Amino acid sequence: MNINRRAVITGIIAATIPFSAKAGTITDTDVIIIGAGFAGISAARQLKSSGIRAIILEARDRVGGRAFTDTQTLGRKFDQGPYWLHNKATNPLVPLARQLGTNLIDSSYSNLRVFDQGALYPDVSYGDVEAALEEWELGQTFALLKKDRSLGASLPNPTPVQKFVKNIFAIEMGEDPDLVSLQSYAALEAGEDLIPETGMGTLAQGLASGLDILLGCPVSTVVWDGAQGVTVKGNFGQLTGRKVIITVPTAVLAAGAIRFDPALPQATEAAISNLPMGAFEKHAMVLSEAVPDLPEYAMSNSNVQKGIYHVLMASPDKKMVTALLPGTISRDLYREGAPAIEAFTDSLLKDVIGSQVRVEARATSNWHGDPYALGSYSIPKVGHADARKIYAQPIEDRLFFTGEAIDDPLALTAGAAWRGGQKSAKTIAGLLGAERG
Repeated sequence: MNINRRAVITGIIAATIPFSAKAGTITDTDVIIIGAGFAGISAARQLKSSGIRAIILEARDRVGGRAFTDTQTLGRKFDQGPYWLHNKATNPLVPLARQLGTNLIDSSYSNLRVFDQGALYPDVSYGDVEAALEEWELGQTFALLKKDRSLGASLPNPTPVQKFVKNIFAIEMGEDPDLVSLQSYAALEAGEDLIPETGMGTLAQGLASGLDILLGCPVSTVVWDGAQGVTVKGNFGQLTGRKVIITVPTAVLAAGAIRFDPALPQATEAAISNLPMGAFEKHAMVLSEAVPDLPEYAMSNSNVQKGIYHVLMASPDKKMVTALLPGTISRDLYREGAPAIEAFTDSLLKDVIGSQVRVEARATSNWHGDPYALGSYSIPKVGHADARKIYAQPIEDRLFFTGEAIDDPLALTAGAAWRGGQKSAKTIAGLLGAERG
């Protein structure tokens, strides 16, 4: 084994929380985990509880992956990535967050209000939108038995109220409904959400405590046909383990950032290709003063009617508003640059609040420009709703792909990533136990 000790030491020093890994004690391990997001953290915790040695290699200088709570830019908490614990009844992260003492805040679309020109829009209420959504769901019973089509095609000529339903589709999926598989959407479960008061990135840090994690160590090559197991290579040198769990985003894999030797099976490569990443960005605005009567969620009627997908989300203290920008509007604005993003989000803010509030500070995510993400989260292409299931199939019981892209009722979310990492780890524990037995 050849480890570049300087790279290892640099990774450890960059850690924002204490880890047990030390440069002088790194040896070949049972399991190598690529990526320190929720899936990687979950897998490592599960393996550790089973007495199995595991090391996480993380390309970034922090843990959490796409879960990033930025507390520096605005001087207050801004979750640039995941913000919610979706479906609190089944989300495995809810009890773990409570064990860490994290305060969880209820969040609901029932707090949604529609505005137009700085005033409440009287013609559409959340009740109207909810009724239209329920009517749509009833209408899909037989449609789902037919050939897959896009989520957008299920509302080909939307009424003014149904346009709000499509807007919610876009926010939920982080992509234009016309690019989303209807069958994959229907497979997801929905329920009441919770918001960790300390932020999702902070939650990830807390759950990663005590794990062996090396930061600043991107993997460039995975050699998986060796007699002794799987060897991964990168700026750290190389490391060999008996199994490897890969949690990096599908778009990063599709871009060839990690080379596999030999090449992955055709079915796995096709599944990766059929799980592109959506574009879902956030633009946070700190207001000059709190607006006490701001709802948790607000939409601009004029933009919804034009098919410009968005939601404005108010912080609990009503001092910050974050524009959620999915799909085409996100790609277009980020291609045009910061002035276009600010102009558009200012127009949304004016349509909701009016012109009396000034923006004091701003911060923007840019996941599709991040080389370790290349998008927000995975969206099965139309006609390829089975891609999630294929993607998560282990390869020769050596390579395990997992994360939010797996086939799970919470797919797209941190909850799915956590369950995926745990499932892979349990499978590996069984395999290693059988091999040793």
